[in-house]
Amino acid sequence: MNHLTHIQTNKELLETRFFILRLVREFFWKENFTEVETPLIVNVPGQEPNIVPMKINIHNEKIVEFSGFLHTSPEYAMKKMLAAGFENIFYLGKCFRDRESFGGSHNPEFTMMEWYRVGKNYVDIMNDAENLFHFIAEKTEGHNGIDKINLAKIKKQWQRKTMKSLWHEFLQINLDDFLTQEKMFELCVGKKYNVSKEESYEELFYRIFLNEIESKLGIDVPLIVHEYPAQMASLAKLLEKDSRYAERFEVYFNGLELANAFSELTDADEQESRLREERNFREKTGKDVYDIDQEFIGALRAGMPESAGIALGIDRMAMLFTGCQEIDNVITLPMSKLF
Repeated sequence: MNHLTHIQTNKELLETRFFILRLVREFFWKENFTEVETPLIVNVPGQEPNIVPMKINIHNEKIVEFSGFLHTSPEYAMKKMLAAGFENIFYLGKCFRDRESFGGSHNPEFTMMEWYRVGKNYVDIMNDAENLFHFIAEKTEGHNGIDKINLAKIKKQWQRKTMKSLWHEFLQINLDDFLTQEKMFELCVGKKYNVSKEESYEELFYRIFLNEIESKLGIDVPLIVHEYPAQMASLAKLLEKDSRYAERFEVYFNGLELANAFSELTDADEQESRLREERNFREKTGKDVYDIDQEFIGALRAGMPESAGIALGIDRMAMLFTGCQEIDNVITLPMSKLF
């Protein structure tokens, strides 16, 4: 299928997507947020073990070469902006991740929405997410490109469940008993997964979660899953009532993850320690190793305010509002049509 045919075939879906983009901005303008820009090119990527940044080489006018990366998210830059005095802000734009599927629910170039509230926590961001979807549902009702079944589900009051409660509900397992790498490894072996002792806690956790729980989430109504194990939230605050878990949540609808959010960690020493742990794991497992962004750590030391933020996948949001099963159909020219 050539480029023109792809666009013509999906014209109605794309028009609906662009209408949703307009509504997203309207919602946050109504909430008195400032839309910000961050650089797409960065000199240091994040340390997340399971995200692969795209490397690029840049030359100045003297043909001196510099190595950089396309950003995988605007998170670090936005937190630097918070430390510099910006308050409620949002970003709506492109992000890039290598070694992603060409199609399905992924595209290496994708559209991300991130927003941050100063002086708030992750519960406030939960409310934002639900209110945003309700606002779009209200404004798109009767629109030709909107899926009526999904719209009716989105308009309901959303469910909120802890990660611990989900493991009990679907697996009859008390997650409290499996909060170390060693215990989660034993559980995976007991369930006959082909795992290695070198895998991280998060990798082992997702072996079970992705295969036995995720596809069942948010089927009748969108679901907010909160209180993730602390090992899986390197940028998040820990729960005051139980430091084994973090103030992190994700949004699920029809078994698809839409957003990831948390109350922000503002302790510079603790943040640097966690990033070093991730960097060490990357080195131990043979992944590319990157420097820690000391400008980010410096911003925390300068006094990043108490805040909470979220990253929301706009392409997947468009899929759900349109009832589309394939991400390529809501992207003007996806990777699968470019290469």
